[in-house]
Amino acid sequence: MVQSLSLLAQPQIINTNFIRLLFVGGRGMAKKEVYYFEDFGPQNTGQTIRAARNAALNLGLKYLVVASATGSTGVKAAEALKDTGVKVIVVTEYAGMAEFTEANRKKLEKMNAKVITSTHSFLSPSESISKLHTGYCSENTIIKDVLRRFSQGMKVTPEIVMMATDAGAIPPGEDVVSVAGTGDGADTCVIVKSCHSDDFFDKEKGMEFREIVAMPRRKKFW
Repeated sequence: MVQSLSLLAQPQIINTNFIRLLFVGGRGMAKKEVYYFEDFGPQNTGQTIRAARNAALNLGLKYLVVASATGSTGVKAAEALKDTGVKVIVVTEYAGMAEFTEANRKKLEKMNAKVITSTHSFLSPSESISKLHTGYCSENTIIKDVLRRFSQGMKVTPEIVMMATDAGAIPPGEDVVSVAGTGDGADTCVIVKSCHSDDFFDKEKGMEFREIVAMPRRKKFW
């Protein structure tokens, strides 16, 4: 049954009931909770992290990866997963772009969360060509813009999992929870199969989107 909250509620959520296992024709089918926020933005952070936590625990997953520029969202995720046995990996932007604070880094270290600083998986030297030649569009740009039609976070969630995998923080082929947002905070959560960046489209080792846990219905594009 679909439940719609009042427009005055912050954030407004449309959600389905959580996990009922059905069996149709001998094959398992899971009916699960999905959160669709009416609007994008950091006001959805708390609910997105709670949904991510529930998904990780219900599925028995070992890793939760979260995007965090300053470390604030990473700290919130690590606090939510404290003492659960789920390893929290906080992925920030590459050197020169990141604004990660030392205070948040220390908080994460105390909670045994790992911080990864890395080049974006969907960023490469070919991207710099578009700065010199009008009309040039790389393959990475196409991939990013397609994923952004779902949400800005939907572009980031697979990217940070590949960044964490490339850095050796999680093994390839592992189902992980990934959390990201639209600018600040978090409003998107998915479960994906991890892979290295150069295996993204591989038919066997490549990334697979297992489940959508949360995403905003209205999008923002830059």
